[in-house]
Amino acid sequence: MNKTISDVKKIILELSESRGVKKGHIINVVKYSLFLAKKLKADREICEIAAWLHDIDKLKGGKEGHHIRGAKDAEEILTKLKYPKDKIKKVCYCILTHSSDKNYLPKTLEAKIVASADALAHFDDFLEIVYFYYNRGLTIDETRDRILKKADKSFNKMMPYAKKLAKKRYDAIKILLK
Repeated sequence: MNKTISDVKKIILELSESRGVKKGHIINVVKYSLFLAKKLKADREICEIAAWLHDIDKLKGGKEGHHIRGAKDAEEILTKLKYPKDKIKKVCYCILTHSSDKNYLPKTLEAKIVASADALAHFDDFLEIVYFYYNRGLTIDETRDRILKKADKSFNKMMPYAKKLAKKRYDAIKILLK
């Protein structure tokens, strides 16, 4: 593992630990990003660093617009780590475009991979997502509706190869909650 990746990983793990935030989602995004990057012959370093940093703003307590603030946070961190500027730009683009914001759609292979990896991880996090919505004081019907929307949104933002990986889980959620 190169120094920048290990430094970024350490920053994220320490931040999640200090905030008492579960890091499972981030670890799953990293896992899927590396898998997809290898399979699709993308820049694995860019994908891995972006995956570690993709939800940094959420780790700091942000919600709406986390992809925009997260890209800025990533730029600051990577600049301090003396990471090359051309690579910083690529990582930040992946972070900026990883959410389902229609104003920031991923166009590069690496950005599509990180967005797809984030969506794939949502299917691994199904029970945590149920718990999250239900504990926000929503009714069972409201919780079901939010989860179905999230599943649709996640599935629809994936690249075709990632959809193949998630299809059975996506279908199972739809059957289970309808």
